[in-house]
Order: sequence, then C-alpha cells, then structure tokens
Amino acid sequence: MKIASVAALAAWGLGAAGAVAAPLKLTPAEPQPTGLKAGLAVKYAYLGPPPQKIQSMSMAMQMLNSAKPGQPLRGLDYRDTDEGDPVLTHKYPYNVAADITGFIRFDAPGVYEIETWSNDGINAQIGGALVGDFDGRQGCEANQRVEVQVPKAGWYPLKFAYFQKYGSSCLMMKWGKSGQKLKWVPNEVLGWK
Repeated sequence: MKIASVAALAAWGLGAAGAVAAPLKLTPAEPQPTGLKAGLAVKYAYLGPPPQKIQSMSMAMQMLNSAKPGQPLRGLDYRDTDEGDPVLTHKYPYNVAADITGFIRFDAPGVYEIETWSNDGINAQIGGALVGDFDGRQGCEANQRVEVQVPKAGWYPLKFAYFQKYGSSCLMMKWGKSGQKLKWVPNEVLGWK
C-alpha cells in the first residue's frame, strides 16, 4: 500500500498507526435507478502524444473539465495492455484521462472489501466513499484494500477519475464480503443512465 499522509490513511480506513478503522459507510442511490444500460459511462480528455505527459491526478482532473463522451466501458475489467494499445475504449494509447460514472449493485447488505487496480492514477468513489486512490505512475498494481459498510441491497453511485500516462494501461476492481476471497467485479453488476 502506498501511503502519502495521515489524511490519506483516514480515507483508506486506517489510523495513523495503521490500525483498521470502522468500515466506510456507503450511501445508496436515491431514488434507485431503473432501466440502466450495461457497463459504465465514460468521458475522455486527451493531452496529446509524448513527450507531453499527464503528471498528476490534479492535472487529469483539470483536463476532464473539457472531456468528451466516449464509447461506454463494458465494466471494470480492463487488464494490463501491451504498450501502444488503446486506453480503455479511447483510440489513443497515452496521456488519456477518463471520467467514469454509473452505478454498482450490491445484492446483500454487509461489510465488503474493495480493491482497485490501476495503471496509472485513480480516484475511485462508490456511494460517496473514497475506495481507491493513487496519484502517480505505476504498473498494473493493486492500490489499497478498503472495507465498506453496505447498509442495504441495491444500486450505489460510482465515480472514477483515471489517467494513463504512457506505457501499458489497466483499470480493474475486486470485491467480496469481508473475510472471503476477493473476486473480480462482474460486468453485470454495473450500469449507467
């Protein structure tokens, strides 16, 4: 786990000494959405080819102010690509920022663990809680594992900001009930309007 500050520790559910805090409580979508399309909506911003480089999440977020809709994502199962392959559903392989929105369905209440994977930066929120955060360049790696409290079954809003600088790219997420082995999030529990 990459840790930058006490604030980051708190956002990840850890205290300053590394003690596990109470699970982050998720807020369900109200009203609950109906008639969702499969996958997730995405808007893209493109900086241009190297030697230009997206340097940080704050730079990617500024770029996303002028993002344009792209082809929806099938889910959160974009495994590590070969260098030069397109990023997600964008046509370019480098310097792409993505604003990803939609909903994720939990079929039962309880405490879950969520683990995001990214190459490169990510700011991932579900039900108003920060569940994944990395501001930098990395290979396709797990970020942090976060415990969340799902108060009731249903749809929860999902919002990810993501950027890929150069090299290969990936964006994935695992989940599972607390104490169980994590599995990759299936596409069928994701939807968008």
